Amino acid sequence: SSGRTDRPVRDDMAARHVATKAMKPHLYYMSAWFCPFAHRATLALEHHSSHLTWEWIEALGWEKRRATDESLQTEHENWYHFKAPELMKHNPLGMVPTLVSEATFTGDASKGPAKPPVRESLVAIEFVDELVGGGDVPIMPSCPYERAKMRVAADVVNKKVCSKYYHVLVRQDPREQREGFEALIAGLDEFGSQLDGGPFYGGRSTPGLVDYALFPWAHRLPVFVHYRGEQYAIPKNTPGLRAYHEWLAAMHALPKVRKTCPPWDDYLAHIGRYADGSARSKVANAVRDGRDAHQYDDVKDDTSH
Repeated sequence: SSGRTDRPVRDDMAARHVATKAMKPHLYYMSAWFCPFAHRATLALEHHSSHLTWEWIEALGWEKRRATDESLQTEHENWYHFKAPELMKHNPLGMVPTLVSEATFTGDASKGPAKPPVRESLVAIEFVDELVGGGDVPIMPSCPYERAKMRVAADVVNKKVCSKYYHVLVRQDPREQREGFEALIAGLDEFGSQLDGGPFYGGRSTPGLVDYALFPWAHRLPVFVHYRGEQYAIPKNTPGLRAYHEWLAAMHALPKVRKTCPPWDDYLAHIGRYADGSARSKVANAVRDGRDAHQYDDVKDDTSH
């Protein structure tokens, strides 16, 4: 008899659970498992995974094509990105991450008005945080001045560390590789000196914008040793670099961060296309042309033709 009396209660609880779940924002997330730029958005989504849902659409892949520049000799044919039609529909530039609202992706007006797609990785981190009102643990500070400071710091990390990653891998001249590495190390040293006791950037107890901006590349830096040798290991010979290594260990200790990391052996195989100069992507093309990765041009560096 007790089963009959509590059944409506259980049903009501289940109905409210479904209703609550349905009220969470739902996104269509066009990503690529190997891409560190997209990894930034994945970190933000996992950070707030109790406050929103998403459907992952693997939107970039690789295909071999005959070399378009016969002066570039590699061990195999050149590799070019192919891009999912959903990505090209919502972001004609063909870049990940791209986040799309349910109403926009499905074209279903009952799900609300159409919203513009969200692109650019650093913007995506802030967008996810704003979409859920900061959730339980905000990524961004509440103070506008502190938010501005974090945006500047994330931009600095992007230019001084993340972009230099590609110099070490894409450039085939050993002197240029070393120059890129030394610049990257200087950027990591500066980052470590600004942890303010940590464990996360600016003395935070949880990761914020700057931590998520850097981590995808920090996690991948050991590929240098694999493709460029032991002299490309990240040193620990300054207080800033030692603080950086402690920060990286603290990031890897977080389950929600660890689960976002790509399988290491698969990533090593993937990045080999950059290391031997055969990758043809907007970022790789910009670096090969003598620019920084963040200076890619959507027209000049396009790989769709």
